[in-house]
Amino acid sequence: MSPTILSLTATGSAVRALWVLALALLVLWMIDRMKPAAPRRPIPVRVDHTKAPLYQEPERPQKLRALANLSGGSVVVAALVACVVGFILAIALEVVGGLLGN
Repeated sequence: MSPTILSLTATGSAVRALWVLALALLVLWMIDRMKPAAPRRPIPVRVDHTKAPLYQEPERPQKLRALANLSGGSVVVAALVACVVGFILAIALEVVGGLLGN
């Protein structure tokens, strides 16, 4: 690092921060004054007037299958999280034990 960066005072840092803020506001103002990239004319939108099918509640076997899948998935995810947390705690205890000279 250069010595000038290390020898900055609090006042110098504040002045540089104010310059950065002022220049950022100037750039934002300039961008705001620019023309938009999109044209102002309306864009035609095609609308489909066909009837949509009505909602039907899923049947009982589908509900039970979804419940079984979600339950099994949650058990697998919980087991993986428990393994990762246990591994991290084992490493942390090993590091702390090594630091204490145990």
